[in-house]
Amino acid sequence: MAIMGDLGRVFEIGPVFRAENSFTNRHMCEFVGMDLEMAIKEHYFEVTKVIGQLFYHIFQNLQSRFNELLEVIDQQYPFEPFMLSEELTMVTYEDGVKWLNEQCP
Repeated sequence: MAIMGDLGRVFEIGPVFRAENSFTNRHMCEFVGMDLEMAIKEHYFEVTKVIGQLFYHIFQNLQSRFNELLEVIDQQYPFEPFMLSEELTMVTYEDGVKWLNEQCP
C-alpha cells in the first residue's frame, strides 16, 4: 500500500521466525531480516543498484563505527579488512557460469 502511495521505497527490519512443531518458546530458526519494497520505474537493475549502495554503506561504516569490536574479533579470528568498491559489478548469468566452470573444473 505504501508503494502505491507517495512512498517509492519501504524498508522493514525485524525478527523472522520459521514455524515448526515444538513445545518451546523458541524457534529452531530465528533471525533478524530486512525487507525492501520499491517501485521499479524502468528496469529491475534499479533494485540491484539500491542493494549495492546499501552494502557499500554498511561495509564502509563497519570500520568507523565498530572498530573496537572488530579488533577483538581480529585477535581471535584474524582477518583482513573487507574492501568493497563503490561501483557495483554486474555479472551476467552466462559469465558467472563460465567463470565458475573455469575456477572449479
